[in-house]
Amino acid sequence: MDAPRMQALVGDWQRVDLEDAAARRLTVVSASVRAALDDVAGQSLFDTEPAHFERALRAMARHD
Repeated sequence: MDAPRMQALVGDWQRVDLEDAAARRLTVVSASVRAALDDVAGQSLFDTEPAHFERALRAMARHD
């Protein structure tokens, strides 16, 4: 997803006008959350099992 699409979605869903920089940051954050959750997708219920939840949190904490 790119920043203009993010601006459009947030505008439609929340009735908020995001500045360009905020839309870019939100796009990066959204992509990193998706990547982190992709790491644990298909595994057992990571949100209820501490080992899987910890792995998801570690993945989300990665820095580029």
